[in-house]
Amino acid sequence: MAARTLRIVLMIFSGDRMNRIFCAATVCAFAAVFSHGSAFADDKPLIWKPSKASETSYSVKLGLKLPTRIETEAGISMGVNTTNSGAPVDTPLKFWSNFTAEKTRTPAGQTGRDVGVDLDGNTGSAGITMNYYEKEIATPQIDIERRSSYGVHYDGASGEWRGVDASQSVRLSHAASGTALIGRATGSDGFRTVTAGVAMEKKLGTRMTVSGSIERSSDSAAPAARVGARYFFRW
Repeated sequence: MAARTLRIVLMIFSGDRMNRIFCAATVCAFAAVFSHGSAFADDKPLIWKPSKASETSYSVKLGLKLPTRIETEAGISMGVNTTNSGAPVDTPLKFWSNFTAEKTRTPAGQTGRDVGVDLDGNTGSAGITMNYYEKEIATPQIDIERRSSYGVHYDGASGEWRGVDASQSVRLSHAASGTALIGRATGSDGFRTVTAGVAMEKKLGTRMTVSGSIERSSDSAAPAARVGARYFFRW
């Protein structure tokens, strides 16, 4: 499987634009076949994750997990977007890598830090993201989760860096009732746009979660409210 995947990748880079479209479509055809479950998805060190985003959009994430202390992963994501008749419209191509800078786990909680790098093979745009995660048991019934993310982005079209994006969130979870309260804030495009909001989630049984949120953005005249439900099932 690893050799077959390597051959597909080499074909995409060795041909012209039409060859890349054809090969990407071939790869994404595999994605459609395996989207309901692939025996290769859990193979190590190979990463093989096909997906179907819509009826006309398919992609596959290929990569390798390196057996190092910092848990390095790297690879390529490629796909195809088509019209309803099946004609290719776009062939997204992205190089990605990430590694774990820190991961600790104790009886009272866990922490993690990781860094990710993305490069768009079509536009030349790139991004570097640093993520921080912390979870601790505040009381026997309440858990506290904190997430932070900082990113810088390079615009390949203009040849400029687009400032810093940042996000922070705190989540208080009550295990007995299945209820969580979340507060979050984000700043994007060098903090030209700032958004803050609160949300609440409630588990109904083991598979259903309902949620509601309200948030306000600096470039919006009024706050936005949302209500939703999520159903989870694994087979």
